Amino acid sequence: MKTVSSPEFSRNYGFWSEAEQRALISSRVAIGGVGGDGFQLGIKLARMGVGSFSVADPEVFERENVNRVEGAKTASIGRAKVDVFRETVLDVNPAARVDVWREGATRDNTVEFMRGADLVFDESELTRPEIGTMIARQARLQNIPDVLVMNVGFAAQVMSFAPGSAWTFERFMGLSAEDDLDRISEQSVDLSRCLPYIPPYTDLTSLVTLQNDQTGDVPLPSISVGVDVASAIGSVQGFLHLTSKVSTRRRRPIWAPRMAYVDAYAMRARVIRASRPTHFRHLAVAALRHKLGRNPLADYTVADIDRRRGDSAAPSV
Repeated sequence: MKTVSSPEFSRNYGFWSEAEQRALISSRVAIGGVGGDGFQLGIKLARMGVGSFSVADPEVFERENVNRVEGAKTASIGRAKVDVFRETVLDVNPAARVDVWREGATRDNTVEFMRGADLVFDESELTRPEIGTMIARQARLQNIPDVLVMNVGFAAQVMSFAPGSAWTFERFMGLSAEDDLDRISEQSVDLSRCLPYIPPYTDLTSLVTLQNDQTGDVPLPSISVGVDVASAIGSVQGFLHLTSKVSTRRRRPIWAPRMAYVDAYAMRARVIRASRPTHFRHLAVAALRHKLGRNPLADYTVADIDRRRGDSAAPSV
């Protein structure tokens, strides 16, 4: 097991203390989803010194992941994301513990998946609100923070749900706290609730394409810059949570209903209230810029997507 004197952590000092490093080494973090933000922020936490992980994801890496995830490489295409994550963490710290759940976070394994965790990152798909709800409810039972990190364009946003707060994951997503998981699985997530920040440079045709999709064939756009920003601010929030018992002069984590965003393109960072009015205020700015022809086009209509899929499927000459 690594210690505060391990040379791998020697450059951390000067920005945090030995007591904080000790807290990181002894921490266990659960991550539900390691296909993008979850993979990157988990590796950052491993480099920071977190010594134990539990990761759940049922998917394998595909070529569409290569644009944004360090673990997605030619050699890892077709391999389970959790296995690649585990190997990467152990390459950083051979003494780390990494438990993997190849079936993803399910109703049958959530208790075991999150057992002993000091913190959980919910990086599940927005199209599966029952998984996020399941993770959030178990986090409340364990009295641990539930952190939600999302990338959006060249930006990312982060917030944490406190175990005893009235601001729950369900309230944030517009779901009923009384509904069971079967009922929640039948519902769709309103983007106006989960995306308080819309970058002003957004090509709104992309949002229209996503909102009009009834088939589930239109994936959320995601780029490496946004994933890196998400992993950066997510791992910082993780640091604040995991060291809170030994730190005396640190800022507090960002708790719901507040949310922080960082936009690398707009060179802007803010802490805002996560609400539908906040979403529509940012959306109005983007809409005005779009109408005035100031926003770059991003080629994300259904016709664009179908054309590219056809091109990629066509045999090369």
